[in-house]
Formats: sequence, C-alpha cells, structure tokens
Amino acid sequence: MPKIRCICNYVISLSEIPSPNQYLMISDVEMDNYEGKVDVEQLYMAMKIVVKCPNCGRLHVFYEGFDKDPIIYRIEG
Repeated sequence: MPKIRCICNYVISLSEIPSPNQYLMISDVEMDNYEGKVDVEQLYMAMKIVVKCPNCGRLHVFYEGFDKDPIIYRIEG
C-alpha cells in the first residue's frame, strides 16, 4: 500500500521503507506470548499497523491488516 488519503484530504505516503508515517503496536496480552529469543517476523505479523497523518495527527489503525478499512482516531480538543 503506497499511500492512503486521510479524512483531512492529505495523501499519506507509505512508499518509503521504513516509513516515518507508519507505526506498529501490540497489546500487552499478545506481547506476553513472546519471551527469550523472538522471531522478529512472527512478532511483526502479530502487530497492528498504525498510520499517522502528518497534517492533522489522525491515527488510522489497521486492526485487520490493509485488506480492511482502518478505524480512524482524531485528537480531541
């Protein structure tokens, strides 16, 4: 996925690897499955992808990978 369009209409590029706009997250419960030597690829596959819009700060969280629409969070205030 080279780019996504934010609700603010800003086009977020994901073509640069590593991407300065893409973050990875994992829950505490899921992280407890990993200890000692970790297979980085397995850990990466367990993480959720978060894309931050550099224009408005909204977070686009892909809980089920890029095949499904993200849940979008905006900053309150």
